[in-house]
Amino acid sequence: MDGRSAALAWAGRNWFFMAFAAVLAGSYGFARSSIFLAQGGEVAILADLCLTVPLLYCWCYWRLPRRQLAIRAAALACLGVWVAGRLIPAADQTILPHLSWGRTLGIVVLALIELRVLVAVVRLTFSGTATVEEVSTRSGAPPTIARLMLIEARFWRWLWNLLRRC
Repeated sequence: MDGRSAALAWAGRNWFFMAFAAVLAGSYGFARSSIFLAQGGEVAILADLCLTVPLLYCWCYWRLPRRQLAIRAAALACLGVWVAGRLIPAADQTILPHLSWGRTLGIVVLALIELRVLVAVVRLTFSGTATVEEVSTRSGAPPTIARLMLIEARFWRWLWNLLRRC
């Protein structure tokens, strides 16, 4: 497979990124139109960034585990509120100031979930009995990254044992 066909195959599997770029470009263009914003454009931009983008993600990656898909979709919705706040001029924002608490709450919840996953993966990698497949399955990391995580854990265990002997 040459480079062009590999890129096309990747784009076919990950079409979400092109769709996200199109939605973002459209939202940027509409956010620059004061007439559009005066006619309820803020709601349309929020709907695109907070509903359409997560739904497109779920549609593209529907084979992922449901829990992982829901967490990533929620993160994209929080990102949508943040991006909308940057795209829409402050003078035209009427709804966004009222959504800041929800975005903050969402980010805190997502950070706690990620912290829990991080702790579980660190425990698994430092257990000494984990395999690449097990780490990859539990963390959602690609096998190459899982292998690197296990190599790093092995290094830190070796260094800790070396320091304890001194």
